[in-house]
Amino acid sequence: MKAKSAGRFKKLYGKRDKEVMYATANKLAQKEQLKVMYYQDFIKLVEGNPTTRMLTKSKTKQTGNISADRGSDEKTNREKRKGLEKDLKKKGIGYKKGVGEYKYKSDDGKEGTGREVTYQTSPGKGMSKRRFGKVMRRLGRKHGQESVITKDKDKPARLHDTQSKKPGKSANLGKSNPGKNPKGEGETSGTKIRSGKLPKTNKKAYHYN
Repeated sequence: MKAKSAGRFKKLYGKRDKEVMYATANKLAQKEQLKVMYYQDFIKLVEGNPTTRMLTKSKTKQTGNISADRGSDEKTNREKRKGLEKDLKKKGIGYKKGVGEYKYKSDDGKEGTGREVTYQTSPGKGMSKRRFGKVMRRLGRKHGQESVITKDKDKPARLHDTQSKKPGKSANLGKSNPGKNPKGEGETSGTKIRSGKLPKTNKKAYHYN
């Protein structure tokens, strides 16, 4: 086959046969590269940015936010995450893992930035808004969290106390917005969680404000 192609180029282009053959091969290679590039762009378009998907979902569907992390012991927190995921599945609640970042002040007055694996949740099939809120609060209490968040479509997110037996009215956190929280009060990114580990860096985030 190669001999036939070489002979055809020799017959058509004479002494320039190799030059034309190499130029044609380069053009074909570039064409294949373009196909690969276009395919990758298509995949990115279809899959989208994980943070953008989380933001869109928080604006259009009923969602919640919960975490199982406590302190900075990563090994212990990984076990806690497994327990929370098991409970979420048991209750029929869907979830998407991401990374939460927030400002805090320690007992000695020092300020810092905390990071944790957080879960954007969605109610199970046929689960009412009221039932979803109750389950979220109970799971937050069970997994040592002082509060959880629920949000109904385009309405403001609500922060719920999980520790009081008769919790008061939930706090208004505001609506979903792209980017970092200007007040530093908390934000979430769709940074991929690999092997249940907390990533060292964050991608783009969204917040309530």
